Amino acid sequence: MAMAKGQTTTTNDMGDREPQDLLQDWDRIAPVGREFGSPDYERLEELDHLAILAKGSMLAARRWLDTPNQALEGMTPEEMAKTPEGFARVRQLLTSSTKAR
Repeated sequence: MAMAKGQTTTTNDMGDREPQDLLQDWDRIAPVGREFGSPDYERLEELDHLAILAKGSMLAARRWLDTPNQALEGMTPEEMAKTPEGFARVRQLLTSSTKAR
């Protein structure tokens, strides 16, 4: 499924697509705040990287980041990670998950 330049992709659009197509789409699903040069870019890049390692794929990582989590008081990991303290909690969950694999 080719997408027009500038068109965004959601996790629902991905389905069972080839990995190379998902890599191209990953850039288009970056939420606000993940733009290169934004104040949170490096922190959010680390969050994405850890989530992919822990969950095994970009799609699984994005879904996990967008799903409310009881270990985070019902907040999504994405929302919780907006503060330094919240980011530390999310990172701990992800690194614990990676070690358990």
